[in-house]
Formats: sequence, structure tokens, C-alpha cells
Amino acid sequence: MKLIRKSLDQLIKEKYDFFIPDYQRGYKWTRTEVLKLLNDIWDFKLNHSDDDDGDFYCLQPVVVKPKDGKYYVIDGQQRLTTLLIIQQAMKDYGVTKLHYTVLANHPELASELMPTLTDVTYSIEYQTRNKSSVWLENRCNEDEMQKNSDYFHIFRAYNATLDFMKWIDADTPDDYTLDNLPCPKSKKRINAVTEFETCIRSKCHVIWYELDTENENDHEIFDRLNTGKIPLTNAELIKAMFLQEGNFPSLSDEIKIKSEDYRTNVARQWDEIERKLQDPFFWDFIYDFNNVGMSYETRIEYLFDLLANKEKSNSDRFYFTFEFYDSLFQKNKENGNDAIEFVNKEWKRVRELIQTMQDWYDNKTYYHYIGYLISQGHSVNEIKNIQFPQDKDGKALPVPKKADFIKKLEELIRKQTSSYESKHLMKSQKGLTPTLLLFNVLTVLDNSEKSDRFPFHYYKHTPRNEEHVAPNTPFDPNKKSRCFQFAAQMLEYYTDISYFEVIEGLTAINIKRPKNERKNNEQLVSEAIEIIKPKYDGYISQMEDASTCKALLKIFLARGNNQEELSQEVFSQIVKSMDIEKSTLSVDDDRRDFIWNQVLLDEGTNKSYGNAIFPYKRMRVIKNTTRGVFVPVGTYNVFVKAYSHRMTNMLEWDENDALRYLAEIFKTLNRYGRNFLSKELLLPGNLPEYVKYDELLRLIRHEQ
Repeated sequence: MKLIRKSLDQLIKEKYDFFIPDYQRGYKWTRTEVLKLLNDIWDFKLNHSDDDDGDFYCLQPVVVKPKDGKYYVIDGQQRLTTLLIIQQAMKDYGVTKLHYTVLANHPELASELMPTLTDVTYSIEYQTRNKSSVWLENRCNEDEMQKNSDYFHIFRAYNATLDFMKWIDADTPDDYTLDNLPCPKSKKRINAVTEFETCIRSKCHVIWYELDTENENDHEIFDRLNTGKIPLTNAELIKAMFLQEGNFPSLSDEIKIKSEDYRTNVARQWDEIERKLQDPFFWDFIYDFNNVGMSYETRIEYLFDLLANKEKSNSDRFYFTFEFYDSLFQKNKENGNDAIEFVNKEWKRVRELIQTMQDWYDNKTYYHYIGYLISQGHSVNEIKNIQFPQDKDGKALPVPKKADFIKKLEELIRKQTSSYESKHLMKSQKGLTPTLLLFNVLTVLDNSEKSDRFPFHYYKHTPRNEEHVAPNTPFDPNKKSRCFQFAAQMLEYYTDISYFEVIEGLTAINIKRPKNERKNNEQLVSEAIEIIKPKYDGYISQMEDASTCKALLKIFLARGNNQEELSQEVFSQIVKSMDIEKSTLSVDDDRRDFIWNQVLLDEGTNKSYGNAIFPYKRMRVIKNTTRGVFVPVGTYNVFVKAYSHRMTNMLEWDENDALRYLAEIFKTLNRYGRNFLSKELLLPGNLPEYVKYDELLRLIRHEQ
């Protein structure tokens, strides 16, 4: 294989004969796509220096295979055809208008301009069409261009280019647009068209990926590249760059390693790293999509992005990382160094990075601190630079000891969390979710079991909400829908038979039906009730004291008929039978939104029980954990009242429970000198007035 960059000028001078096999589609670029390409290149021209040889505008790869004296285009035929059309349009525009005018007044430019008028360019032959030289002859003939779709799109692309050349050649206002595409300021100067032509020829590069295998079928390669319309990734291109045969003459006779053996070894290590990154628990520890802003078909590309210092702001530059390595490769070549030295050096950096990540993963403290920091937007590079610092010249500085590295990680966390005031710990405020997450992470970290780990994988892939422990809105028997929900929830609590699971199943089936055959919500509810009523009847008939359940079933079946009156009566019975203080369920102030009444819970569970009373929530959380649904350990401990130290009543959540939960949060975040929450929060007047301040301090100090 051969992997290099080629400028448009090189393609022109080397006079390639390109062949487009019949399994590829014809030319399909629209006017909009052509104008966007031209606009991007012109913007590049205006924002980059002509003197910087390292600057170039990079198009996606062109994958070719030499065959029968031609270059079969496996991928990239749309780009090659567009560039050919642009060349012809520029030449026509220059010949008929601009160049002659310029030469008449500026003959000194002849040496610069005349070669562009006589260039012989490359050719493109579609297996299903005549040679480009033939169909481009008719580029100005609209009637001829109507004969097939390829010619039509060529005609549109050609005229789009002419329009663009007219735009950069004209005196235009700053707000001028072309086809509603915002165009950059032209910075009008006499040689605008010439400068653009020079730029597109010298600075517009394609990634030239030349296959040399005789064993692979062209069609199979095409299918592999175009399945899902995914282009060659940066990782694939870098791998090709690293492993191309020309980089590897036989290595030192002293160590007796042949080039083939070396390439095989690198390829094996490459696959091992990729397999490691496919481990979902490892991957979601060191990667967070929300902060990186890029997804990866080939995950090793993430390592190359990190080494190239690709930021989220560069996510729209698809080949940013390949361009970075290509630039390094070219500089190495220009300096007369062996390619093998470059590959050795850069591959070593990759292996060192994955080893660093592995060390973080294997160390329990590193794992939890770094996993949390990455989830909060800190980058791997930021953390790596703390562990392996360098001076401003890139020279390595002394590596901190493990204890010092941990302290620096704690400082990063503290920088975020220690700024939170009590107002930041309310529902939907900036400090609530980070604090709850940190509490859960540290709860696992402080567990004596070395194998225990907070599962960042489940956390990141489970839609979650901040959820009230005691319901935010007390039960209101005057709301019919709420009455029905209350009855369904409490029937499930007493019988373990879930109406909600039945309705979810029916809804899933209903969505798959044709639209004209789907049932409305009322019909689905009626069907669910008919299915589940016999199950409730059968279970309740076997209960010794079934009065409450019978009343609940009556509400459930009434669906609007005297539900309010019945619900009020049953609700009072339940409160009394469960020894629940009714007043604790009807408090109406900010205390329900404060962190002491908040947990992290998956969105599905949250939606399934809505504004249920505590015992129902507790039942659902416990049931979900047995079914394998991810419930953060701190959330689970709240619902089993592990922090309450009062097991006499497991069916309510009152302010005493909430206060002990709050004390546990403070103790966990500030244990072992971590001090992740500001000590000022525990000064008089800095907590909400409804928090029993003295009692909280006593609990934090472990007083009984």
C-alpha cells in the first residue's frame, strides 16, 4: 500500500487516467455541495499564509488501485470529478474574461498566469459513460446535459463554479450571499481569481491511498468502505501510514528482526489495544461522549486524537488527526530521518498512553477520582499532564509520587465542588447532580472490597434524573388521573402484580401496528385493565385481610366514578395501617428540592412510578436491583434506609431520615481530609433554615 498526500497540482501534472467501475453510482454532487466546497477553500485561502508550506486544505481520501495502466477509483470519484469540473470552469472563466484583461495591463504576470491556460489535466472515464474529455465538451450545452442525470449534475456543478468565480471577482458588499450560503469577505484585490486558482491547485490536497494487493476484489473493497457510508477513519489512514512497506527495510542485523516481523508485531499490538478499548467498562471510564463530542468506529482513534491534542472545537475537522500525523511524517522525511524511527517513536507514545490508562484503571483510587473527573469534563490529557509534567519546552519534569498525584486529583475535584453553596444543592441547580454522583463514587471507593468499582459504563448509558425520595407533590385525591395511578401503584405494592408492565407491553405492540390500526390511549388502558383484573381478583381472594386492596381495586376499576371520595378514604386507611405520619407527606416548601430529599435514579424507574409515596418507590427500587437495573449504591441505601439507623418504620421518609442522609453526604465527601464540600457550608446560617443545624453537626461528628 501507499499512503501520501497529493495536491491537485500533482494530479494535474502526473496526468492520471482514472477509471470508475460500473458498480459505483454516477456523478451526483449538487450545486449546494459544489458551492460549499469552493466557499470552504476560499475561506481557507483568506485565513492562511501562502508562505506556510505546512498549511493545506485536506479532502477526504481517494482510494485507488493500479490496474491495466489505469487507476481504478475505489473511493473518492465524486471528489475527483468535482475537482476536474472546477478546473475546467476556472480555465474557461479565465480565458474568456479575467486573464486576458490582467495580462493587458500587467504583462509581468504572464509567467505566472500562462501555464494555467495550457495545462493538460487528468482524465476520468466512467465504465458506463464516455471519457471525461468527451462529456466535458458539452459542459455549456444545456440541451445535451439533459440527456442523462450525470451530464445534468455536471452542468450544474460547472455553472456553480462559474458563479462562484464571478462572486470573488466582483466588488460585493460584505453581506453578499450566494444561493443563501454565507460567503466570506472577498478582500478584493486584482488577482483574486488567480490567487484562488493557485490556492486550489497547490493547497487543496487529497489523501492518496493506493492499494497494491492483488488478492482483494475491487468490489469487496468498495463495499467495505461504503457500508453505512462511513469514510476511511483517521485510525485506518494512520495505520496504513505506519505499516506501509516502504517504512520498513530490514532492521538491525544485530537483533535479526525483519521488516515483515516488525509490521506483524505492530499490527498485533494494534489489535490488542483495540480489543482493550472495546471493553465497555474500560472504555466508559476513560471516555465521555458529552465532553469529547466525537464518537469512534475504531476506538484506537481516540488515543491518536489525544496525542494530537484534538479538542471538541475541532470535531468538525474530520481528518484533523491524520493531518497532524501526516505533517509529522512529512517533516521527518524532509529532515532526512528514517521512517522507521518516526513509526517507532509515535507507536511508543500510543503504547505508553494505553498503559497509563490501564494503570489508572487498575488502581482503585485513581479509577474513581479520574473516572469522576472525566465525567465532569476534564480531559485525559489534562490528567496525564499532571502525572507526567513537562516544562514549556516539552522536557519531562520529575514525576510526582502516587500520594502526591492523588492529592492533585483531589485538588481538581475540590476546585469544582468546594464552590457549591446550599442554593447550588437544590433540584436542577448546578451542584446537585455532580455532588450526588461524587457521593455515589466515593461510597464505592471507601468500600473495603478492592474489587468494588463504581460502574461508569452503566451510569453513562442509563438515562437518569434527579429524583425526590419523598414525593414532590403530595397525593391529591381530587385529581382523577392521580387517583387511578395511586390505586395501580398500591395494588402493585400489595400484590406484586404490575399494571404498568402490562400497559408498557401493550404500548410496545401497538407502536408496531400500521397507523390506521393503532389503538388510542383509552383503548389501551381498557385492554390492560381487562388483562390484569383477573390477576388482582385471584390474588386478593387469597388474602386474609383484603379490605384495603379491595378498596384500591374499586378505585382502579372506577376510573372517574367517585374516585376522589374513595381515594381519600383508602389513602387515610393506608396512612394509618402503615403508621405513616400523614403530615410528612404533605410538606409544601423548598425542603423537598434540597439534596437531602434527592437521589440519582434511572429515567425509566422514575417515570414508572411518578409521584408515588415512599413505600411504593422503595419497592420498585428494590425490585429493579434484583432485575439487573442499575441503581447507584447511594440511591439504593437511601431506599433501604441504610443511613437512617431507625428500622422501626420502613414505609416512610421523614426529616429525621433526610437529616441522616445529608450527614452521610457531608461525611463521605469530606472523609480522610478530602474536604470536597466547603467547611463554610457547616457554619451557622449557611444551610437552609429548616435543617436542624445542631443535630446535623452531632451526626457528622459520629455522636450517638
